[in-house]
Amino acid sequence: MFLSAGLLLAAGTVGVLQAGDGPAVDRPASDRPASDPLVPDSVLALPQGPTLVLERATGLPVVGVRISAPLEPGWHGVARALVDQALERTRAQAAALGASLRGGLEGGRIAYQVVGDLRDVDELTWIARRLASLPADEPGGAARAREEARMNRLAETPQGRLALELTEDGRSEGGRRRLPVVGPEDVRELWRRSHARDRLRVFVLGDVPVPWLLADLSRVGAPPLDAASPFGASRHDARSRHDARSARSGPSGPAVRKYRPASSPGTPLYAWSAAAFSFGRVADPVATAATEAFRAGLATVAVPGAVLRLHASREGADGRLGIGARAGRAEVADAALDAVLAVATEGGLEPWWQQGVDEARRELATAVGTPDGWLALADRYFSSDAGDAAAWPRGALDRLDSLTEADMAAALDRLRKTLARPRIDT
Repeated sequence: MFLSAGLLLAAGTVGVLQAGDGPAVDRPASDRPASDPLVPDSVLALPQGPTLVLERATGLPVVGVRISAPLEPGWHGVARALVDQALERTRAQAAALGASLRGGLEGGRIAYQVVGDLRDVDELTWIARRLASLPADEPGGAARAREEARMNRLAETPQGRLALELTEDGRSEGGRRRLPVVGPEDVRELWRRSHARDRLRVFVLGDVPVPWLLADLSRVGAPPLDAASPFGASRHDARSRHDARSARSGPSGPAVRKYRPASSPGTPLYAWSAAAFSFGRVADPVATAATEAFRAGLATVAVPGAVLRLHASREGADGRLGIGARAGRAEVADAALDAVLAVATEGGLEPWWQQGVDEARRELATAVGTPDGWLALADRYFSSDAGDAAAWPRGALDRLDSLTEADMAAALDRLRKTLARPRIDT
């Protein structure tokens, strides 16, 4: 469903409200006019609780709730298992209401989202709470088996292996790849760490009274981390305990394994050449424009006998991209990849730069006109600083309006610094 500008007119900020152990710190989301639909109405910082981001959208017949949590390095496989469980335990309730359900790893965060009819707001907020609730103990090894099966499916094809290369837990370590270390204890430990109430963001789009939201959503997640608790330890210490436990026998199994295709033909039919790089972080409008410009330039590259494909990873915050070139001979695949990388230079990208900027603006403006898109983009461009001109979808759109070729040069510099040529065996 698309939102008209009228339906997204802000209703003004709310007053100071009491929640938890003290007053909620309520402020406008930015210094911009309250009527701007690309900036939420207000942000409430709840003591010992989540940060609530509210867009009243008076007259909108639907309501959307998104809950997101930080994703620490090295926990991607566990996080996917956590999200799988959350979607599984809420899918039937969402389907009964005709609500859309979404969950995944996006831009370096764990995210859950539900959108449905405003008249079902009670049930929708209950579904949101269930999505972010403590996972139940699964039978030993079930979560790990699902994640291992996913990685093995990707490892079956060169394209899948390139996609795997773009994710943190799929990157090679001395020719080997990390096996997903996922067990019931791992999933629950990650939930306690990442879903502590004071680490969560809760986004609400819809004409819902704020006291109602506070009653329903202010206690979502786990208790705040205590420095004396094992879950309050540093990421390095927690990761060390996590890896040490994984190295022992049990559901988590060994920490490292080399992935190979299940079937290996004697003579490969194709040769592959690949590159991985980043123009910048997912939330950087410059990187978005550079990606679209590169995509436009890539469409003009034609090497006889070669097939080219662009891959993007949504999971991490670093905006990694991958290019795969497939051909009958290795020298043709290498030549095709070299032709593609020639586009990723100032001379090669400059003809497509403005087209990339325009496409990035169009995509943002289109996405923010839907409930799902508004929630996701508000999370991507979130800022706790009301004076941050680059925050929220409005800040991203304004940044796209002001881009110059100097910004293109900065994006290309980031590409050169991150460029890698992973080996994609056939």
